[in-house]
Amino acid sequence: MSIKTGFRATLLLLILCLPALAFSENRWEYSVKTFPILGDDQALTQAFNQQGLLGWELVNCTEGDAQLTCVFKRLLGVE
Repeated sequence: MSIKTGFRATLLLLILCLPALAFSENRWEYSVKTFPILGDDQALTQAFNQQGLLGWELVNCTEGDAQLTCVFKRLLGVE
């Protein structure tokens, strides 16, 4: 491998890894919310949109016993 090719490979690796390194410095907080399953998708949509307005992103949702348990995350310090 020539020096020029090695330099290009190193530069490409840095370019690809820098966003991941910057992202890894973020700190997250989590919230778990339980919603009843009533067959009313509009109410659930409004509840999710409200969480989004507060900076929360839906990460996971599981169904059980006529309810949804949802995990949300947002950057730490967002109010």
